[in-house]
Amino acid sequence: MKLDYLRSKISNYKPISQENSLPNSKLAAVFVLFYKYNNELSLLLQIRSENLQHHPGEIGFPGGSKENIDASLFQTACREVDEEIGISKSNIEFIGELDAVLTSTKFLIYPFVGLIKTKSKFVLSSEVKKMLFVPINELNNQINWRYDYIFNENSLKNYKSFYYDGNIIFGATAKIINNFLNILNKQS
Repeated sequence: MKLDYLRSKISNYKPISQENSLPNSKLAAVFVLFYKYNNELSLLLQIRSENLQHHPGEIGFPGGSKENIDASLFQTACREVDEEIGISKSNIEFIGELDAVLTSTKFLIYPFVGLIKTKSKFVLSSEVKKMLFVPINELNNQINWRYDYIFNENSLKNYKSFYYDGNIIFGATAKIINNFLNILNKQS
């Protein structure tokens, strides 16, 4: 995948916001970050520490809840990236935004897309067990796709998740990745 193609597709995308239709949700933001890892453009994910109260051991993006000190959701995403993996806003090229995603726990997550500009030393907080670098080509490879069925609100729902290097990427993280891939693969 060429970086220029990713930039043009994502920067021209107009995300769908749900904030006004979901007034009781808790606002959160994540950064969908890309990084050149082993000479491949890869998605940066983190495996959460096992000792966390919420979603221990799950795979997700750097991010978290909006706090009073955050002037915007973009600032929330930047603050969380710095706190969780030690990457400052000055080392991130902002590319664009994706559709907001509502979690089962009523968090409304706003994903921002960016590129880590320079080779970086990641400084992991106690919330992060390990970093996971997933090449975009692996996410687009159907052999790594799974379909899970969940009984929710009196109906059976089908969710696409991903399998990579012994890890299952599911839930809100998978929804965000699916949105990203749909934008990239959509014919103009």
